Amino acid sequence: MASHTTARVLCARRYPVLMYHKVGYPAACQDENYLNVSSRSFRRQMQILYRLGYRTRPLAEIAKALQAGYKLPPRTFAITFDDGYRCVWESALPILQELNFTATMFVVSGCVGSANLWDLDTIHPQAELMDWHEVRQLHAAGWEIGGHTCSHPRLTLMDAQAAFEEISRNKTHLETQLKCAIHTFCYPYGDTNRQVADLARKAGYTAACTIRSGLASTRHNPLLLPRVKVYHEGILDLLYRVLLRPYMPTFRRSTRAPVGAAAPVSPFAPL
Repeated sequence: MASHTTARVLCARRYPVLMYHKVGYPAACQDENYLNVSSRSFRRQMQILYRLGYRTRPLAEIAKALQAGYKLPPRTFAITFDDGYRCVWESALPILQELNFTATMFVVSGCVGSANLWDLDTIHPQAELMDWHEVRQLHAAGWEIGGHTCSHPRLTLMDAQAAFEEISRNKTHLETQLKCAIHTFCYPYGDTNRQVADLARKAGYTAACTIRSGLASTRHNPLLLPRVKVYHEGILDLLYRVLLRPYMPTFRRSTRAPVGAAAPVSPFAPL
């Protein structure tokens, strides 16, 4: 039985889904390193992946392939950006266009044209977000636009109705502005549980990203897909996370939630 389980894990189709926030925006403090990648490093990361034969597909297409059970070309991967920062439109878009790469941008619809207002009481600086014209330009350039709520709240701390409004209204806003269906979602802060993931499904999303580390595979619930976190310069680290780490033994940490906290949901659990 154990050998059969191991065989299924090894044979599972796996696709890297890279997680970025800002490109070409200087880190204001040590805690911001995981949110920022310099334009120079981002270019090098993308060029290395291109030379290794990696090619991008929209997240929705990868999720659909995983659910339907069909294979995409070898070395298919997705690039995702959270929040909708203008620096991505200014710095990342031209670099990706040079390589004929596209990406998925998760947009906080209530803050479009403003800034990361959810960080006002934190150490993170305010940074400009794209306006609707720029979001449409990304979409016209072949990028997938996904949902990221209206105001970037912690969804597990909200009652079900309020959380559903954040998720569903975000989808409606994006579809109205872009005149197309929106299929993918990303949980702000990676904050989700079984109830929140079910709300995303009820809102009409077919796939959603967490901030769990790993490659998206046929073993995962499509509404709880993991990603590969990209830190600051991180070229060797990125290659390690994409090429080696997914195939190394996993030592699971305890998932017991502290008293009063929402119980974590397994990324493999059906909803």
